[in-house]
Amino acid sequence: MQKSISCSQKIAWKIAIIYILSTVVYIFITDSILSKLNILDTIWISMGKSSFFTIVTGFLLYKLIERNMKILEDREQQLNTLIDHMPDFVNFKDGEGNWIKANKFAIQLFNLESIQFKGKRDSELENFTNVSREKLISCENSDEKVWKDGKLIRYEEVIPISNEEYKIFDTIKVPIFHTNGQRKGLIVIGRDITDKKKIEQRLKDNEQLYRSLVENNTDAIINLDLNFNILSVNEATEKITGYCKEELVKKPFRDLVDKEDQTKVTENFIGASKGKTSRIEMSGIHKKGHSILLDVKSEPIRINEKSVGIFAVVRDITAAKEKEELIRKSEKLSVVGELACAVAHEVRNPLTSLKGFIQLLQYKNINNEDQDKHYYDIMLTEIERINLIVSEFMMLSRPQAITYQNKNVVSLLVEVITLLETIAIMKNIEVTREFESNISLVKCEGNQIKQVFINIFKNAIEAVPNNGKIHIKVEKWKNNRICISFSDNGNGIPNDLIGRLGEPFYTTKEKGTGLGLMVCYKIIEEHGGRINIKSEMNQGTTVDIIFPISIDE
Repeated sequence: MQKSISCSQKIAWKIAIIYILSTVVYIFITDSILSKLNILDTIWISMGKSSFFTIVTGFLLYKLIERNMKILEDREQQLNTLIDHMPDFVNFKDGEGNWIKANKFAIQLFNLESIQFKGKRDSELENFTNVSREKLISCENSDEKVWKDGKLIRYEEVIPISNEEYKIFDTIKVPIFHTNGQRKGLIVIGRDITDKKKIEQRLKDNEQLYRSLVENNTDAIINLDLNFNILSVNEATEKITGYCKEELVKKPFRDLVDKEDQTKVTENFIGASKGKTSRIEMSGIHKKGHSILLDVKSEPIRINEKSVGIFAVVRDITAAKEKEELIRKSEKLSVVGELACAVAHEVRNPLTSLKGFIQLLQYKNINNEDQDKHYYDIMLTEIERINLIVSEFMMLSRPQAITYQNKNVVSLLVEVITLLETIAIMKNIEVTREFESNISLVKCEGNQIKQVFINIFKNAIEAVPNNGKIHIKVEKWKNNRICISFSDNGNGIPNDLIGRLGEPFYTTKEKGTGLGLMVCYKIIEEHGGRINIKSEMNQGTTVDIIFPISIDE
């Protein structure tokens, strides 16, 4: 608009200059010619000269003005065409805020096709449009603010289309003033950004949904870069690893992996960085130092067909694996029980006969110097061994009606220590005790618990070399638990063998059967407890027996 005004001023100045120059030139030339002809003072000549000049200059001015007006009309038409076909609404108002011009978009937007809107303010259009009066008043207030501030403003404006539909516009208002500072007009331009805003809102909703999914997920979700460094984690990661988010960010993932699984995890992530989804089980390291068994699913992050990172979905399966192991051992116990039920009685009867006849033969040859009589001792020893195995079978096989009573496990433990401490003294083994005071009672069958203590204590004595040490500790844990620990400084047990302890006929002892520890597992399981075995090679072994405190307590 300002450019058009400037162009009109230039045209006016051009016409004025041409008119002045042509007048001066005409007067000078005609006066010179008439002066030479001595007819300058003739009245008819002067009138004719003036009339001719007026007609010629008038015609020329008309043609010049006509030409320039056509240029202005063409430019105005081009401007109107441009404004009408703009994808934005355009509205021109006078200094009082009255509508003076609007493009087709604005007329359709406000439903003013058949309305004489010129000369009306926004609030006066209330009865002709579906825009609420509050919104129209708001438009007038923003107009006043623009004129008051004297500068362009830009804001987002919501315009209702129907009861449920609306459009959002990125609106610009430009004030125009006279040279004396009085209001001249206002230009309003608005671009429809409804779709853009809806897309932005959808992206925000999706982001919020994604964050909710990640943050509330019970699995750890870890975002890694292509160097396998941690970029972000969710709350579950903190619970599983023991580290807070600030400690994990920028930390290499390998710091959370057991040394034995470093290569396996690295190969898994390399495959994921190349677009391959994979899943592995690995041993992780908790912040407190203990091992945790983890299931890790690696998903590649791809943007524009390019790998930019990895999502590691990590699940703590330590408890699940322990339950699987308990189920596996329970199934083995069941199989052994069925086997024992089938063969125990059949084996024990002939054993009794064999033992009796061997003892009879031994008695008959007691005074004879038979060089083979020591074989009797060997046979009796082996029969006693078979009888022991059958007895343990019988215990596994027969259902027992057990009466549980509140017992002091410390008292039961002291009885067992008193019974077996003599064996330890003979091997010069130092037995130390550490019992907490006021240990709660445990509901149990005393004889069975004694049997467990005897088996575990005897295993510790056999595992420890001469001059070794055994430490027995009783302490109260949280969640109403009592722990009895037997720790020795023997040779230890390899990690790959610990998981098999308690299986029938699996033992680390030269003459063991594996049934003793199996019976211990069964007894403690029936008492609602568990046995944990921890061992390090050349460092020793610790067996934790964990009981629930009596409900009566």
